[in-house]
This record gives sequence, C-alpha cells and structure tokens, in this order.
Amino acid sequence: MAARSKSGTPGHSDHDETADAAASDNGAPAASASNGGGATAPPSGQEAATIAPRPAQFMIAPQQQSGVATFSADFVVQQLTNSPDIEVVKTVQPPRLFGFQSAELGQAPLSPLVLARMAPDKAKLLQTQAGTRLAVERDERLSYMLDPTTPQMPNPGVLTPLADGFSTTIEVLGQTGPLSDAEVYVFGSMWPTQGVTDAAGRVTLSIQGERPDTIRSILVKAKVDYWTFWLDRPQLVPNSVNRIVVRALAASLRDFPGRQLMGWGERAMGLDRVPPGYDGAGVKIAVIDSGTAPTHRNLRGVTRGTSIVGNDKMAWTVDTIGHGSHCAGIIAGGPVPGGGGIRGFAPAAEIHVCRIFPGGRFSDLVSALDYCMEQGIDVANMSLGGGEPSKIIEDRIVRAKQLGMACIIAAGNSSGPVQFPASTPHCLAVAAMGKWGEFPEDSYHAQQALDGFRSRDGYFPAKFSCFGPEIDVCAPGVGIVSSLPADGFGAWDGTSMATPHVTGLAALVLAHHPDFKGAFQNRDGRRVERLFQILKETATPLQFGDPNRTGAGLPNAMRALGLETGVAPGAAAPVADPSLDTLRRLLGLAQVDAPSMIPAGAMAPQSAQPMQNGASHVARGPAQTTGATSAPTMMDPNPAQIREIMHKVGLL
Repeated sequence: MAARSKSGTPGHSDHDETADAAASDNGAPAASASNGGGATAPPSGQEAATIAPRPAQFMIAPQQQSGVATFSADFVVQQLTNSPDIEVVKTVQPPRLFGFQSAELGQAPLSPLVLARMAPDKAKLLQTQAGTRLAVERDERLSYMLDPTTPQMPNPGVLTPLADGFSTTIEVLGQTGPLSDAEVYVFGSMWPTQGVTDAAGRVTLSIQGERPDTIRSILVKAKVDYWTFWLDRPQLVPNSVNRIVVRALAASLRDFPGRQLMGWGERAMGLDRVPPGYDGAGVKIAVIDSGTAPTHRNLRGVTRGTSIVGNDKMAWTVDTIGHGSHCAGIIAGGPVPGGGGIRGFAPAAEIHVCRIFPGGRFSDLVSALDYCMEQGIDVANMSLGGGEPSKIIEDRIVRAKQLGMACIIAAGNSSGPVQFPASTPHCLAVAAMGKWGEFPEDSYHAQQALDGFRSRDGYFPAKFSCFGPEIDVCAPGVGIVSSLPADGFGAWDGTSMATPHVTGLAALVLAHHPDFKGAFQNRDGRRVERLFQILKETATPLQFGDPNRTGAGLPNAMRALGLETGVAPGAAAPVADPSLDTLRRLLGLAQVDAPSMIPAGAMAPQSAQPMQNGASHVARGPAQTTGATSAPTMMDPNPAQIREIMHKVGLL
C-alpha cells in the first residue's frame, strides 16, 4: 500500500560502482596532489591522474518503434562489448511464456534488458546516438520505506562547535533486564551520534562538539518486542551510566503475543467486522522486499519465493533487515495453534516473497516483476522506491497491469512529492496516517503527527508521508505492530507499513467480491482498474485539510467487500442502500433508538483547529458522537437472522 532515502534507508555498498584507485600506465597507484603540509608527493616519474566520475551501472532496453525494426538484445550486447570503456554486466531475459500472453493481448513481447557499467557521459552519448530506439537509464539503488527521518538538523554551515565534546554511557533495560542490540541515537545541535548496546545493554558514545545542555533529544529502538523510547531535553551525565527503561509491547497490548492481536490499523479499516471466512483464499500476493522469516509463528504459511539479489535463490527465507517480515505479517499473518501473535488481512492467500534487499536496484525490481508475471500474481506489495522515474520500470508495471496484476506502492517518507514508482498512474499509491492513543506518548511514534494538525477523533496525517495529487488512498502507518525475525514483534512507522494494509484488503476484494467472479474475472487491465475503483470509492473520506495527503481516504473493508452500504461523495457516514432498506421493510425489522454513532472503521470529518501542544491536546479513544441528538437507527440483520425470519414468513 514502505523506503528518503524514503526515510531511514540504510547505507548500501557501492562496490560495483566504485572504481579502483586511479593508476598510471605502469599500473602503479597515483597519489593525489596537495599543497597542504605533510602531503606525500607522487613517486618520481609518475604523473597524477585526473579525478573523473566513477563508472555507474545502467539499464539499456531496446524500444519498439512503429515501422522500424527493433534492436535485438544480441546486437545491443555486441555493440556495447565492442566499446572499450563499457562493461556488459548481464542480460535480463523477459518473463517466460510472456510472448504467448502478449499475443493474446495483441501486443509485442518485451525485449531483454541489458545491464552495463560505463561513465555517465558515455551513457548520455549512447542515448543521444540511439535516439528513441534504446532506453538508457541509470540502474538506481532502491530503498525500503522505513523509519522516517530524524528531527530537522540545523544548518551546519552557520554553526561553530560549542565545546570539545563529552562521553557518556547509555544503559538500556527491558522487562527482563539489559537489552542487547538496541539502537541509541543522541541528537544535539549538529549531527546525531548513534551506537548499539552490547550484551550488558550498554553503549558508550563520544559526542563531539556538544555539551550536555545542548543535547536536544534521545531515541532508543530495541531490536524486537519493545516500543521505541523518545525523550526531549534529556539530562545526560558525562562519564557516567545513564539508564533508560523501555516499555514492552505487552505492557500496552493485553495478553500479547499469547493472544492474537488485530492491530489498530486493521480495526480502523473495519477488518474486525469482516466474517472469518473472508480470508483471501485463492489469491496470490507478492511481497517484493527484504525476504521473510518463514519460521516465525505467524508466517509459517509462507512457503514460496525467490531471491533476486545474489546467487542463492532460497535466500528469500533469510530476512536480515526485518522489513519484509513486518510487511508480510500485516498482509497475511496467520493463526498458530492456540492463537497468538498478529493477525493479517488475508491469512489464507498464497504469498510469494521476492527478496531484493539489501542491495536492490531498479534492474532487480524488473526481475521481481517478471517473476510475478510468470507466477500469475494478483497483487504485488512494493514498500520501496527511489531515484528518478524510469520508463523501463513503468513499462513493466503497465504490462503487469495488462496481465491482471495490481501494483500497490508506498508513496515514500521524505515529507515531499510522491516518489517513484508510486508516482506512476498505473499503480495504487498509498500515504500514511496515525492515531493517538495507539502507542505510548514517550515513544518516537508520538513525534510523527503533522505539525499544527488536530482532530477530534485522534486520527492524524503522518508528517513523514509523501503527498501530492498522485496519492490514491491513505492507510495506518504509525505504531504498526507486526512480525520480526526470528519470532519477535516490533512497532514500526512508515508508508512501508501503510501499504500492506491496502494490499491485504485488495486480496480480500479479489477473493470475495462478486465482481471478480463475474464481469471482471478475466486477468486484464480492466480487472485492476475495477479493483482500484472499489478501494477508492468505498474508502472513508478524511478531512485532513489537504486531499493530497489522503487521496480518496481510508479504505473500508466492509464496504469494499460489499458487506455494508456505500459512502456518498464528501460524506463521512454511509448512506442508505435502497435494496437493504427494502429488505428491512419486508422483514418488518423494528427501529432501535440509539445515538448516531460513527461506525467502527469509519471516521468523522476532522476539524481544522491548530494543535497547541502536541498529543496532550488531542482527543483520544473511540470515535465520538456526531451530535447531541439521538436519531432512530436500524439494526441490520445478520445472515442467520435473515434466514430465520424468511423461513417464518414462508419465503424459505
């Protein structure tokens, strides 16, 4: 429905783009020239090499032109190989059987993709010479959309060090004692300082250019099973041990993980009202991400996948980052004997994991999409993005759509314009929102509300979320609890977390909505467009002051599945369904006097009042009544009641 990096992007090695040290004709390393004191002069008789941009990896794809023969991949490889300053890396073949499928659609098959390394100016020349017959694009690094960026840093260009710095030790304690592998971030007036706790739960940080009274905040992120911890203006004691006690997830989530949890996001989207038989059976979902942890109690039903990066195709079963496991849990977290853990939207769906992180590039995304088309995937979850828009990637997304595959993509976490590939009109772009009261106020999640925004029901737009006219819907993406390797849980933020909420619901709609057993059962572009239309038209509109942050609003499971009445344009409450009203009159159902309440999973319009002082001034808890007066409300029958009444009146 997750990537500012779309925030929090980890550093990836650029080994394949990094040239060796410049060398002269005799192969000896060239020393850099300097007029500074103590500089080492080049060896006698050796000339200094001029620094130039290092080679980068590019994608080259033949383009089909009307009335002109398309370049073959072999011809392209031959031409590139003949150039002494171009290195051909590999050729990515299009999906198997794709040609037959394309013939059915009346379209030519896609051409192979050639990957090559060259200097940027060489790539520009190649594109100029080939014109429209070749697409030459940089093979950009992809990032997964997790952990929105840290607080705004002052401009270092106008700062001077306030002090020589100091050292301090942070000790992190959990419910059962010291926590190892906890990440600790200290934010001062300049750059953040970070470290990871050892087996004793301690990390010593050397904080340069700061004094204890210039430290602005501290953030602690335990590896699994704990909420994040956030403290403004901490009183750090130099050369001493500063203890921080973090709160376990179970302290806020009753009986978790022993009792299965349905997250606040799923409840906000009405999943708690959906009959248990709506489980996504028969639908194939791809999670294009960092792999998964199939030994996790909630992910044991995930048995299919491939690793796009590296040579080990089974590496999809190893998730060193945890991002893919977290997304997979939201989509398809399944029951375990005796219950426990988290509940996903579509636990009976067939999940395929495509591992492209860490180290994923645009070309890896091409290969992942090809795998999805080969496997007949119905919905692909892409909590990823980065780089400039790519025609090669967009062509793959368009062709996947034509084959009936829906791509649901995270908008990004840079607090700016929607990032690629979510910016393409051929996908469903998902922004993130949050809700007060669903996480501790001393957690980092409490920092994610859009500044200046206040709502009467506790919902807020996530300030890290990308926004723009490309946004189709928004979904819960703050303080989302899901699975982490090996068998733990974590509460994470990001459009990465919002997107799988929508992917899971999309799978339920494809599996159980009558449209996809009738007029839209064929795998084609009409099927995908109808799915997107249903998700948007049945969403609950939100008044966050800017439709570019919410799109059509928050998807609603009951309405999307046709189990509840629709929503009129601009309205927050459902309008009457004439057929249901007729059934009520036919069955003689009595009216029940009750306050006009906002239905579970729906939200009322938001006020535009500015937030005065953060969360303490925001109403929390269940949705509020829309007015002081009471209105007669019908109680809708359940199927068993309908059958019983119709039997009594002789209709059955």
